[in-house]
Amino acid sequence: MTRLIWAFAVATTVTIGACAPTTISPNWGTAYQQMRASQILNPTAGEDLMPVEGQDGKANAIAMETYRKTFEKPDAEFSKSIVSSGVQTR
Repeated sequence: MTRLIWAFAVATTVTIGACAPTTISPNWGTAYQQMRASQILNPTAGEDLMPVEGQDGKANAIAMETYRKTFEKPDAEFSKSIVSSGVQTR
């Protein structure tokens, strides 16, 4: 019976402790926001409508073609292989 009372007391203490109010610092999340902002090299890059200079047009065309091919469905022509672990079954 004593164990039951102790178990009840511990469970009650844990439950009451879990309901205790918590406070968040006023600068909570500031480091995360600063990290995200520091990853942006040029925040106004989307507003610049001038074309990029210094890149080869043919190389860009090949790169774009290769990029677009990655979204195509792969060919269904493949051979199924049977993997054997060396165990013979009969």
